[in-house]
Amino acid sequence: MSTRSFLPSNLTEEARKILTPPLMVPDGDVRQAFCFSSESFSHWLGVQLEDRLQSFEGWRDTHPIMLGSWARGELSPKSDIDILFCGDEKIVKSFVDRVQESGLKLRYRMPHNPEDWTENVEAFDILALLKARPLTPEGAQKLFAQQKQIWAKKNQFRRTLLKAVREERKGRETRFDSITNYLEPNIKFGPGGLRDLEQGLQIYELFAEKFVNPGHALNVLNYYRNYLLCLRQKLQLEGFNDILSSGAQFDIATWLGFKNNKDFMRSLQRGLSRVHFYSDWIVKVAESSDTELRLQEDIRYKQPADLYKALEKNPSVLTQKKVREHLDEILPTNKIPKVAKLRGKILDNVLAVKTPDETLVSVFRSRLIDKLVPEIRRLVGYVQHDQYHRFTADSHIMQACREIKRIYKKPKELGPLKFLLAKLKPYDWKVLTWTCLYHDLAKGLESDDHSDAGTAIVDRDFKAYGFSKAFTDDVKWMVKNHLELSQAAFRKNMKDPKVWQELKDKGVESARLYRLAIFTAVDIRATNPEAWNEWKAKLLKDLVESLDSKKAQGYFDFYALKKKKHLHISEEIYEELGAVLVESLDMKDLVEDLKAAEQSEDSLPPKVLKTKKGETWIRFHDRHDRKGILADYVTQLYSLGVGIRHASIHTLSKVGVYDWFQVTTSKSQQQLAQILKAAQFKNKEVPQVKFDSIQLVSANEKEWIISFKGPDQSGLLASAAKALSESGVSIKSAQVHTWGRQVDDIFFVKAQGDVDSVIRSLHLKFNIDTNS
Repeated sequence: MSTRSFLPSNLTEEARKILTPPLMVPDGDVRQAFCFSSESFSHWLGVQLEDRLQSFEGWRDTHPIMLGSWARGELSPKSDIDILFCGDEKIVKSFVDRVQESGLKLRYRMPHNPEDWTENVEAFDILALLKARPLTPEGAQKLFAQQKQIWAKKNQFRRTLLKAVREERKGRETRFDSITNYLEPNIKFGPGGLRDLEQGLQIYELFAEKFVNPGHALNVLNYYRNYLLCLRQKLQLEGFNDILSSGAQFDIATWLGFKNNKDFMRSLQRGLSRVHFYSDWIVKVAESSDTELRLQEDIRYKQPADLYKALEKNPSVLTQKKVREHLDEILPTNKIPKVAKLRGKILDNVLAVKTPDETLVSVFRSRLIDKLVPEIRRLVGYVQHDQYHRFTADSHIMQACREIKRIYKKPKELGPLKFLLAKLKPYDWKVLTWTCLYHDLAKGLESDDHSDAGTAIVDRDFKAYGFSKAFTDDVKWMVKNHLELSQAAFRKNMKDPKVWQELKDKGVESARLYRLAIFTAVDIRATNPEAWNEWKAKLLKDLVESLDSKKAQGYFDFYALKKKKHLHISEEIYEELGAVLVESLDMKDLVEDLKAAEQSEDSLPPKVLKTKKGETWIRFHDRHDRKGILADYVTQLYSLGVGIRHASIHTLSKVGVYDWFQVTTSKSQQQLAQILKAAQFKNKEVPQVKFDSIQLVSANEKEWIISFKGPDQSGLLASAAKALSESGVSIKSAQVHTWGRQVDDIFFVKAQGDVDSVIRSLHLKFNIDTNS
């Protein structure tokens, strides 16, 4: 297609008057093909084009023959001008040069062999000759002779043409498969566009003897030929190309007489789907043997189950069309509720992950799906205009049902998330397949949340199908929560325990977590294939692993016990306490101790706990913080002769100083408890220790973070804490990390004074050479 119009700009306003809106709003009624002005407008364009060409000297001497859209009466303002010249070569070249120099672009050719115009040309060029229209008597005589030759070899040419059509359609289908029913459809080349339509009508003419009762299919194609051509003409007249962009849709909808853009696009998408189907059917009939066609014709359907059995046996478009023709006869509207259990059984078969993809697609394209799940009929052509959704609602549902099958067969499609498939059992796959079908069935209803509304549809249908309550509840839960993981992984902080708890409260755990993660990937891929990538797969994987982690499980236990024990402190304390402490202690012991500290008016005595892993932890508590208190605690532990492996040091609101130390000791839990209770020890002098480095990790107006690194040695933490206290800073919390024989003590201190002076004093105290 040309990017510029051959129509002079001074004729644009006249063109707008000639291309009138349809006499009635297009609703797909094939009896109303007369209401479009596309043919008369095409004729007017042809007259303007011919007048313009005749203004150039030598036009008739070239003996021009119209090809393509001009010959077929389908001209649009930006159509390519296809012409075959059968006059003298020099005259033709001179004429074309003058036309091209004027800015009018011709797509022309001359016969390679004047005696045989089919020589060295593509199959589609031969077809174009059959539809060609001469503009001079001499050209008419020559064209007629060539057409006779072509018809004499009709069988040979039509086989060649059919092969070319099949290959061209396959190429376009591959190109458009990932964007079927794209929300900005290509009126010419997209599925169900004018190219599909044109091929369907032309193939029918070439193989007319093979068709029995093709009337309805031809009526559909002829109706949409006028509709789509009118749409294309209006688009190009207003400066657009063949893609019906969202920017053009609103004005076009108004021009056509639709109440709103959504009604227009729904009507159009339904039309494109019909054209695509019937043009596919015509091509399939043409390539089928007479025996195949007779067998199809002899098939009789008596029961609803026969319809699915036929598609299961042969999902081709031939069977699909025959099923379409018998749907209302076999499954009239009043009979649908009476065969609910059969419908459930058929759907279970269709959706099963091992059922071939072709069978599933045939159930949708034959529209048997409309009888099995009547809700889906409302979604045919339903569009959502945003930057994310690329499919109409019904196509998205079909794509989701296809995607779950693809993932079952090719787990690697999920990338980093594929490890989850090993966790799924047959029951999980069944829940997933039914979720794919039902998750968006409530779209378009007058409801604020289609996820909530969808659960009512599941409830109603599954009860009619005779499904168990447990299975119904699992699918309902998936439908209600199908967007939760997507929002958490891509819009929230997946490391935030509050996010974990929100998901936990909604039931996102265990098998439901794994199913929901898989479905989230399926939903994204079925919504917009380009939106699924390695990064999103990794984010989902990280979220699943976070929710499954020991830290998250500990938080859930902490949150539940906090509520049960009526603990008033914030759940954020869980994060402050640190992973080492909360993963080491029994959560019940920790929460009960926090409750005691929160309720006590006085400081609690030291507490000694022994974990299941044999670790020993000592807790100190004081209602009031003071400078040097950490140094005192650490000095006491050093004096007890214990080694400190880890420290969780905090001052908590409503609790006070709350410090835990993991220690190594030869003393028993009882011995340590008795010594601490009776204070039967003397504080030892903190020994001289050596640090390899003392560094300021970060500093802001509220907090400094200081790191003490060195070889593991007795009194290391006590020495660091005492030095900080003597430097006049207040320690807010600390973390002790031990790797083999290396220790890194990290202190979080209140910002006060000059941080550089504090670091220098620490370097001097421990003889740290800052120049080395």
